[in-house]
Amino acid sequence: MTTLQDQTAGILQIYQANILRHQHSVRKAKKVKGGLALARLAVFLLAALLVYYYWPAMSSSVVSTLFCGIGLGILVFFDAAKSEQIKNHGRLIQINQHETDAMHQQLSAYDDGLIFSDPSHAYASDLDLFGQASLYQFLSRCHADQSKKLLADHLLHPLSFTQIREKQEAAREMAGKTEWSQQFQSNAMANPISFQTEKRLRQWIDEPAGIFEKSYWKGLVLIYSLISITILVFYIFDLISLSGFLLALVCFLGVSSLISAKVHPTWILLSRIEPEMNALYEQLHAFENESFQTAFNQELKNKISGSGSPSVTIRQFRGILKRFDFRLNLLVFFFLNTFVLWDLQQMIALVVWKKKNKHMLAPWFQAIAEIEVAISVASLIRNKPGWCFPLINDRYFYLRANDLGHPLIPPANVVLNSFALEGLGKVAIVTGSNMAGKSTFLRSLGTNLVLAFMGAPVCASEFEASGMHLLSSMRVADNLAENTSTFHAELKKLQFIIENVNHREPVFILLDDVLRGTNSDDRHAGSRALIRQLIREKAVAVMATHDTGLARAESDRDPNSVITYHFDSQIRDGELYFDYRLRKGICESLNATLLMKKIGIHFDD
Repeated sequence: MTTLQDQTAGILQIYQANILRHQHSVRKAKKVKGGLALARLAVFLLAALLVYYYWPAMSSSVVSTLFCGIGLGILVFFDAAKSEQIKNHGRLIQINQHETDAMHQQLSAYDDGLIFSDPSHAYASDLDLFGQASLYQFLSRCHADQSKKLLADHLLHPLSFTQIREKQEAAREMAGKTEWSQQFQSNAMANPISFQTEKRLRQWIDEPAGIFEKSYWKGLVLIYSLISITILVFYIFDLISLSGFLLALVCFLGVSSLISAKVHPTWILLSRIEPEMNALYEQLHAFENESFQTAFNQELKNKISGSGSPSVTIRQFRGILKRFDFRLNLLVFFFLNTFVLWDLQQMIALVVWKKKNKHMLAPWFQAIAEIEVAISVASLIRNKPGWCFPLINDRYFYLRANDLGHPLIPPANVVLNSFALEGLGKVAIVTGSNMAGKSTFLRSLGTNLVLAFMGAPVCASEFEASGMHLLSSMRVADNLAENTSTFHAELKKLQFIIENVNHREPVFILLDDVLRGTNSDDRHAGSRALIRQLIREKAVAVMATHDTGLARAESDRDPNSVITYHFDSQIRDGELYFDYRLRKGICESLNATLLMKKIGIHFDD
């Protein structure tokens, strides 16, 4: 039977094999590039030799130079293609190396999502959703700004039952398409799509076309180009004088400059976004040409198609932008704009394209975000074969987890526990010695629920839960800027929780060492009152505490509503040992005295 360790080793071997394969491809491409460089040099020398040989026969020299120029252009084209191949293989090497690092819990290569952190959120800070070594950094394979935000939104806001099932199926399908997913990531890495580009495009879409929407502009371009080129040809064949040609040229320059001044604001808005449009093209082209069976992925395909192929439509737009950017080459632009009104031609093409496709931009950007988030979850599925997909139901309240662990603890160190809680008005009180694992257990519950509610697998062999709103008060800090003490900050958190409870929201509450900022008597009384209020209001909570007296008194008072668990520790040869195993009942062994002695505090025995 294949063990989990064997499966993990097999996955690492696949990534390593991918790295070696792409490295081999890079070496081959570089050899070809070396040959192309020599071929370009040979063609250049041949052109010089032919010109020297045929000189002063102008026609033979021109023909020789023309043919050599065409050959040189072809070689340059192939060289550019090989350069892109090398870059692509380099990105694929990086992707596989990052996956290898991630399986060893080395996450520094990935975005930490700290910009999405919200200290006022119901559980984000307590569960380390953002920042270094966070759940976001552990999950994210996103490169577009839109994808990063969508992933953060899924972590912060649980999906509906239907959405969870759809996302699970879509991610499962993506997990079976490793090579496709990695190539999609490579395309995304080449030129990540930014919010700034989307904002500029939306601004352009929302702007009225103005005078350029008029149909007579096409006729003007045709008549103008016919006249200007005719005059140029007449001048070349000495049918008009130099002074006449210069006078006409000044007129052409005046007309083209007036039109370009009207076009310039649009060019400023759309300039230099062509690389990101190329990335959008590559990604949507890959998606529409791949076969998908799940309803979510098929529906996503239908949304981006509109009246035709999204990749063809974007390629058309990208072509217009490329031609628009001829402005950056002053010599080429001077000729084209003066004689054929190049700016006006591109503006007309943009107006036509916008009228036809302006409603498709939002679905395209949304599709990229959905695909990258699905790829992120798919990477988790591949890298964690021992994890399971949770079952989410509408049976509030129900939670059952077998072999539950914290997703961010390395597999070699994680300790798995099983836990179940069912019914309304329930409080599970977890006691235990310092550093025994209480807080980690609460975060294991919360973090896996966050994964479950975004459609991802969870760190458990079995996991079933009802839909619920997750609330927590675990990690509380003071705020000097707001003149808020730790105790006051915690009271604000508890107030938010109580308001949700009073509204009879389907909540699941995680509480760690509550009311720590006050004296022991007030803390005990306040915790007791909070437990009783939660039970009275039919809420469900897991509370970690050092107060064994509180746990004993409340479980004795209401054994049907208060369930006790604990983490234990043992002392061997004057040292503390923890097994991090969750057990039923109340902890009887505390370790604070030993810890204080070890740092040098002397007790009078």
